[in-house]
Amino acid sequence: MKRIFPTVFLVLLAAGCATTPPKPVWVAAEATYNAEKGNYAVDLPTGWMRLNTEDGVRITRDGFSLQAIGVDRYEVGEPLKHTKKKFEKGMLPQEVSAVLIDDLTLIEGVASSDVMENVPTQFGGSDGFRVVLRVHLKNGEERKYALYGGMSDDWVFEIYYFAPSRHYFGRDLETFEGVVRSFRLLKPS
Repeated sequence: MKRIFPTVFLVLLAAGCATTPPKPVWVAAEATYNAEKGNYAVDLPTGWMRLNTEDGVRITRDGFSLQAIGVDRYEVGEPLKHTKKKFEKGMLPQEVSAVLIDDLTLIEGVASSDVMENVPTQFGGSDGFRVVLRVHLKNGEERKYALYGGMSDDWVFEIYYFAPSRHYFGRDLETFEGVVRSFRLLKPS
C-alpha cells in the first residue's frame, strides 16, 4: 500500500496539470450575439468586451469588477451552483426569481442582501420578472444587481447586471435595459 499511494498521487497530480483550463478570451462585443446552442440572441452594446462561457455570455466595459452584464440559461430540474433549490416545470415567474435570488445570496463573499424590487414583467415575449437587489459583500463593498428572467419549456433564462452601487450601477443601467429589451429566443416554444 505504501508503494502504491505515491504512484497514484503522482498520476493524479500529472492528470490535474494536463487539464489546466485555457485562459478566457475577451473579444469586442458585436452588435448581435447569437447563442445557437442556448437558443437565444441579444444585442450587445458597442465598446464593451465579450467573454463566452459554458453557460452563457458575459460583457463588461471597464472590467468585470466594475460592471458586468451576463446571460445564463439553466435546465429545469438541474442543481444550481449555490442553492439546493431547483427549478421545476410550471413554476410561476416569482417562484423562479426566488430560486435565483437564493442562489445569488449564497455566493461566497456575500454578507447580506436586500431585495429592493421583485415585480412581474414581460421577458423575451413571455411572463417573467425583474429583480433589483442591494448586496453587501464581506469586504465591505456594496453592489447592486438587476435581474430579468423567465421560463420557456425546460429552460430558465436570466439576464443580470451588477456594479458597485455608487457611480457605475446608475451609469450603465440603461445599457443593461437595452440588452434586456433585445433578448429573444431563436426557436420560440
